Amino acid sequence: MSHSGWSYPIHIRFGDTDALGHINNAVYLSYFEATRLAYAKYLLADTALGQIPFILGQATVRFIKSVFFEDTIIATARITRIGTKSFTLEHELLRGDEIVTHCSSELIWFDYAADRSALVPDSFRERVQAVQMSNEESGIRNRE
Repeated sequence: MSHSGWSYPIHIRFGDTDALGHINNAVYLSYFEATRLAYAKYLLADTALGQIPFILGQATVRFIKSVFFEDTIIATARITRIGTKSFTLEHELLRGDEIVTHCSSELIWFDYAADRSALVPDSFRERVQAVQMSNEESGIRNRE
């Protein structure tokens, strides 16, 4: 995975640490959630939080290096696949140029009124391609 993508600063709180002095593994999902929601609001033109039309279906986290309270980290987000009803969002936590954590999330486009998955609209697909291509990102796989 590259160090490219939309970036979001993570502010580590002392309460995020455990008895060993590093960030507790359960906290990482909160970091990725904050990044995912901020990126969604950006992609969806500041859609209200309660109106974001997708839900988390799955997340896989790979812990590479320990992160500590005094570390400065940046999260990145990049959509790598868009299917008919879901898409994949890849995250990295970076300490400088070093990848310390990687997360892959499967997000389901969701119709809250019908309480079921829905088709990813072409407008979202086009927005993602425009944003990520303007940042010189490629490799989005569509409708798989």
